[in-house]
Amino acid sequence: MNRGDRWLLVLPLLLTGVGLVMVYSSSAILGLTRYQDSGYFFSRQVFRTVLGVVVLLLATRIDLRRLERWSPWLLGGAAAMLALVAVAGQMSNGATRWLRVGALTLQPTDIGRLVMVVFLAAWLKRRPPGELGFTRGLLPPLGILGLLCGLIMLQPNLSSAMLLGLAGFLMLFLAGARLPHLAIPVGSGLAAVVVALQTHPYMMARVRTYVGFIFGGTLDTRGSGWQLDQSLIAIGSGGALGKGLGAGFQKYLFLPEAHTDFIFSILAEELGFVGATGLLVLIGLLVWRGLRVAARAQDPFAALLAAGLSLQIGLYALVNLAVATGLAPTTGLPLPFVSYGGSALLANMAAAGLLYRVSAMNQTEAALTAQRWSRETA
Repeated sequence: MNRGDRWLLVLPLLLTGVGLVMVYSSSAILGLTRYQDSGYFFSRQVFRTVLGVVVLLLATRIDLRRLERWSPWLLGGAAAMLALVAVAGQMSNGATRWLRVGALTLQPTDIGRLVMVVFLAAWLKRRPPGELGFTRGLLPPLGILGLLCGLIMLQPNLSSAMLLGLAGFLMLFLAGARLPHLAIPVGSGLAAVVVALQTHPYMMARVRTYVGFIFGGTLDTRGSGWQLDQSLIAIGSGGALGKGLGAGFQKYLFLPEAHTDFIFSILAEELGFVGATGLLVLIGLLVWRGLRVAARAQDPFAALLAAGLSLQIGLYALVNLAVATGLAPTTGLPLPFVSYGGSALLANMAAAGLLYRVSAMNQTEAALTAQRWSRETA
């Protein structure tokens, strides 16, 4: 714990602290009207945060060599949970994405996306796609990645499947896969997206709303464009300094999912441009420090693991912010560390702990190299 990049612990905790404050502010009215308890969502998020801090600290102690060996078994367990969701999952808002474990609910997609990064890092270390070619080097990991994305699509959860596929694609590129070879999975992924849109009308409605807003300047403010309209009103009314913490208006049941998917909109309304920029800086610093750790890692597994985890956090944040500002269709993805939710927070805390563990290993190896060098030159 003495050698790692402590910013990789400080930044996630700061973002989680911001999330706690904003979850209470954005959900108090909803909790009061739905459960007669203004702190209903906040108290649950506090419990999840405590559990998340424990997960983060445990992840900083993980032996990366053992994690590499266990990666196939971890992936098998995640795939089994995703398959179980398709059979006996809990449905909410038209999607079956949760497993109930006693009084708790678990979203296996968040476990799957974390474990997939670990598995790909281990696989690509031993079987570099740049050396083995398309058939032996690229097809096997693509097939496994496609299987997991397919299980996520069954829920249906197109946005999570797409981001998992994109993160895997970037890891393959970083591992040395050739660009002409990567064009094939890109085409296959686009075809899968088209099929998903054609078979799920509500997804197509979201895309049409987005296209109409971006290219036509039209928005169905009483129908499919309601969320985006209310989100833009919240962000625009915040001004430079915001209305003040707790003084936002759109959380009064005007903006649906204000404490989850659109929590950034409430933050921008209450803390203004300055607060929103501060949040973006914290997220950007975390992604940058993670990629910096990946660039300094000497072990290919550690390097790909850190890169994959950092890119995944960055992609989720980018898409969430794009949705809130109308730059992407509505997806339902949370803002990492900030949005209300348990599984996503625990997965992101585990990712932060692993990033810290890689950074600690990097500094330990650098210290040992310096020590050997000083002995040889003495």
